[in-house]
Amino acid sequence: MISLYDTATRSVAPLELRDPSKVSMYVCGPTVYGPAHLGHARMALVFDVMRRYLQWSGLEVTFVSNVTDIDDKIITRAAEEGRDPAEFAKAWERAWYSTMESLGVLRPDLDPHATDYVEQMVGAIGELVAKDAAYVTSDGVYLAVDSVADYGLLAHQSLDEMLEGGGDRDLVGTEKRNPADFVLWKFAKPGEPSWPSPWGEGRPGWHTECVVMSLDLLGDDFDLHGGGVDLAFPHHENERAQAVALGRPFSRRWAHNGFVEVGGEKMSKSLDNFTTVDDLLARHDPRALRLLILQAHYRSPVEVTASSMANAEAALGRLDALARRTVDLDSDAVASE
Repeated sequence: MISLYDTATRSVAPLELRDPSKVSMYVCGPTVYGPAHLGHARMALVFDVMRRYLQWSGLEVTFVSNVTDIDDKIITRAAEEGRDPAEFAKAWERAWYSTMESLGVLRPDLDPHATDYVEQMVGAIGELVAKDAAYVTSDGVYLAVDSVADYGLLAHQSLDEMLEGGGDRDLVGTEKRNPADFVLWKFAKPGEPSWPSPWGEGRPGWHTECVVMSLDLLGDDFDLHGGGVDLAFPHHENERAQAVALGRPFSRRWAHNGFVEVGGEKMSKSLDNFTTVDDLLARHDPRALRLLILQAHYRSPVEVTASSMANAEAALGRLDALARRTVDLDSDAVASE
């Protein structure tokens, strides 16, 4: 059985399966508001290879990866372009899957969309409010992190360190009880997409989407939750916090891949230092990018540069030549029989 570095325990541990013959995997998918960058490509490739290996090992894999099709960034970007947010998100979703196909990444077995799960999300938030694990303010509904005894399990940091490294201290409203409390339901502003709830029209928070969809499709105590290391906190920490507060056993193991870097910094849309996958593939063989990313240890940073891509293409050329020679030798052997 495969062993993985588990972020929660900070140790290499076997993938202990709920069912010895099956693997249930959830990997956070795209928020569809723009082109995929190389950081997205790395996450997709790492877990694509992991999925393929598990299947090759004879296990039945259920691979779930969501599509976040409602989000502040989607609303903002669609408004800037004068487009309907739903149509805007759908167009970028098509672009995402086209790019993944170019990279040879398999489609998920299931690709739940956030907008299809709003009713279930409202139900889960209602349970949290009823348990006094969440509370209502004038701008939404928040999870009280002090209701989760082991909050910080994935971050392995104090609350102050977590907030400094990736929390929303700067977004603290006067009604939040704790700087780390995070939004489960955002009340809509005029003209924004919204859905009904007992607390008012609004939309779900990002962290609520994945916990509800993963538990619905894979059930309690599923085998593996994956994503980029930047998702460990706050996203995965906050997913897990909701599951704990709901009394639902969540993922058994947590796997996170490292960053793609530019000049020693992670590549991201927010830093505006990203190269889109499509731009790179217009100049290079997709297999070379796949080779470059996969030849590095999946948890280590990898830098994609013109030089590293040239080296990957040279290595790919040697592999192609070896494959051709192997085919020729096989053909000669058959001909001589």
